[in-house]
Amino acid sequence: MVKFSNECREKVVLEYLNGGGGTHDLAKKYGIGSHTTILNWVNQYKKYGDKAFDVRSPKDVYDGKFKLEVLEWMGKNRASLRETSLHFDITTPSTILSWKRKFEENGVEALFKQRGRPIEMKSNHEYQQGKNEESSELEKLQRENRLLRIENEYLKKLKALIQESEDTDKSKRK
Repeated sequence: MVKFSNECREKVVLEYLNGGGGTHDLAKKYGIGSHTTILNWVNQYKKYGDKAFDVRSPKDVYDGKFKLEVLEWMGKNRASLRETSLHFDITTPSTILSWKRKFEENGVEALFKQRGRPIEMKSNHEYQQGKNEESSELEKLQRENRLLRIENEYLKKLKALIQESEDTDKSKRK
């Protein structure tokens, strides 16, 4: 649901860009809950121009690989949530923040978890049970192996970035 019309958004952005006030003042003036909302609108306007506020259908489901790629890019480039959301065309920066929290709390596997209730199979249960026990164990181990490889790769990149940052800090001190 869109709380503010496209005309209102454009009016606020143009007023801000023309020096008509700061984000805090404009947020109060137009009854916008947060000044960061205005900053998001300004960044969208700068990136997309007049089409910035056309209704774009947000991608409802992002796969785990994409989420991991976004977090890696953000860490590698030391980008803010807002910069990252603009770069990857993600509608709200808070989406990335929730991915980051999930990753920090539960590891890579949390990024790959499916939401909602699992789909129930409507087939012969007895036939499936014997066959699925062997294959599901193998699939489970393969999936776990793949996730551990991804997590390992991510941690290596993160360690390299931290080391690089520490090296530049040391060289600046000398």
